[in-house]
Amino acid sequence: MTTTSLAERGADVRGMFDRIAPRYDAANRVMSAGVDILWRRKAIRRLLRDLGPTPRLLDLGAGTLDGSVALARHRAGATVAAADFARQMLLAGGRKLVEGDLERRIRRHAADAQALPYQDGVFDGAFSAFCVRNIADLSRGMHELRRVVRPGGRVAILEFFRPERTRWFFDRFYNARVLPLLGRLVTGDDAAYKYLPASIAAFRSTAEFTTLLREVGFSQVTASPLFPAGVASLIEAS
Repeated sequence: MTTTSLAERGADVRGMFDRIAPRYDAANRVMSAGVDILWRRKAIRRLLRDLGPTPRLLDLGAGTLDGSVALARHRAGATVAAADFARQMLLAGGRKLVEGDLERRIRRHAADAQALPYQDGVFDGAFSAFCVRNIADLSRGMHELRRVVRPGGRVAILEFFRPERTRWFFDRFYNARVLPLLGRLVTGDDAAYKYLPASIAAFRSTAEFTTLLREVGFSQVTASPLFPAGVASLIEAS
C-alpha cells in the first residue's frame, strides 16, 4: 500500500529549508562526501542526451542551484528555470551565478511544485534532485511536471526512496544516527537533519513512484539504483 510522506502529512518543509539555507551546501558536502555531485553529473548527462544544443530546462526544487549550474555548464546553449518554494535557498545559491553568463541563462523563480508558473509544454526537459520527497501533494506536483514538459521531452529525478527492505548500515546506523549528528554539527539545526531519515522512511518506494509517474502521463519510466549500494535512485521519464 502506498505510504504518505511527511510533507504530505503537513511538515513545514519550506520553513525548514529557508532556515538551513546558509549552511545547506556545507552540510551536503560533509554528509555525502561529495557523492551527490557524481549523482547529479550522471543524471544530467543522461537527461541532456538527444535534447539538442539549446534546450529549455526546468530545475524543480533547485535549492542552492547546484543542479541548475551543472545543467548550464554541461550544455552551453541551455537556458534553465530554477524553481524552488524556499526563497532563502535560491538567494543562498546566487553566489554561484557570477561565473560567465550563468546569471543570464539561469533564472530563479520562487515557485511551488504544485502550481508551477509556466506554460504547458514550455520545457524540453526537467531535472529534480531530492525534491519530490518534500512535495505536500505529490500527485498534483507530478501532474504539473508532466504539464510543463513538452511531449517527447525528458525528465530525470534523483531521490532517496523508501527501501523495499531495511538496510542495516544505511537505515539503522548512518541515516538514523550519523546524518543527524553531522547535520547538527555543520548547521546547528537538529530538527532538519532528523527530518531527512524520517522523510525517507515515510516516502514511496521506487516502484510506487514510477507507478505514479505513469499515472500522470509519462509513457516511458525507468529506475536505476545509484552507487553506493542503491542509497539513491535515478528515475528517467518521457
